[in-house]
Amino acid sequence: PQDLPANIIVFELDLGFNQITNLSQSDLSRYRNLRTLNFNNNRISNINSQAFYVLSLLTTLRLDSNRIRSLRYDLFTGLGNLQELNLSDNEINDIQAGAFSSTSQIRYLYMHENKLTIFRADFFTGLANMSHITLYNNTIRNIQAETFSQTPQLRGLRLDYNKLTNLRSDMFTGLGNLQEVHLYNNEISYIQAGTFSSTPQLKKLYLSNNNITSFPFNDLSTHRLDLELANNRLTTLSSTAYDVLMSMSYVKIYNNPWLCDCRMVDFRLRMTGFYPFEDQINCTQPDHLYGQKLKDINPENLFSDCVEPTIVRFQRATKNTVVQGETLQLVCEASGIPTPDITVTLPSGMNASTYIDRRVTVSKNGTITVRDITAADTGLYVCIAANSVG
Repeated sequence: PQDLPANIIVFELDLGFNQITNLSQSDLSRYRNLRTLNFNNNRISNINSQAFYVLSLLTTLRLDSNRIRSLRYDLFTGLGNLQELNLSDNEINDIQAGAFSSTSQIRYLYMHENKLTIFRADFFTGLANMSHITLYNNTIRNIQAETFSQTPQLRGLRLDYNKLTNLRSDMFTGLGNLQEVHLYNNEISYIQAGTFSSTPQLKKLYLSNNNITSFPFNDLSTHRLDLELANNRLTTLSSTAYDVLMSMSYVKIYNNPWLCDCRMVDFRLRMTGFYPFEDQINCTQPDHLYGQKLKDINPENLFSDCVEPTIVRFQRATKNTVVQGETLQLVCEASGIPTPDITVTLPSGMNASTYIDRRVTVSKNGTITVRDITAADTGLYVCIAANSVG
């Protein structure tokens, strides 16, 4: 670039589709008035420190389709007015802390088709004004807590075609303005309750083509959005899920292995034929209902494969003698289809599930924990299992 004419004022410079391999400060020193700079489709693998230092007026920088492997902390020094940065289709596998600290005006950041595997909490420091980022077609497996707390203005997030396996409740903290998130074509099997509670402005949530077996619909009870959950591993839906789905502006939930048995009775009873998503639920099991639409099945015919609950075991977790002040643990395990709800009645006559005393807790797997045991805790404990058929 240093060989270009020096007696003209240049606002836009396109050097795409060349053989450039390195960039240094001297290459660009005569182009202080640049607003747009394009280096796409070169062979750039090395950018010297402060290469862009004199380009304080630059608003758009394209470095896509090169061979950049790492973003150093001093790489973008001087680009205080940069609003759009394209780094897609490189070989980037690391972002040093502070890499974007001098580019606080960036609104659009394109980093798709790179080799990123993990997102640390310090990656996006300095990007407080960023509104859109594309990260699809990387190999991202983990996003650390608070990663997006640095980007409160983010509205669009593309994480599709990565290797994410779960979504945690702290993954999207700080994204109070997020409106659209693409998460399809990952390997997501688990979504923690509360994952979307920090995104109240969400309008589009795309989760198709994953391995999701259950979905925290309560997180979306106050949202009205486009929701895509097609081609996952969902098997049953609750009446709560129906309430959420009917409030959505658009739903894709087809091609899931639906189990049309008593676990779907409550959902089936809510069906009116009014909502398009009702047409998308085709039964996979049991065999005699295969291919039928749930909405066309008499609810009474959904009970054939259900099993009344049975107490498998109810015993102390350990055989050690428990003395006053210690902790007592009881295990109440039950079987049945659908999975039974477990209630344990304490010697006081109260149910453990509603017991106000903080000494007593009940886990989802039926383990009852009584801390700081006293003489009043001596007596008969009763385990009760119940489901929709018994």
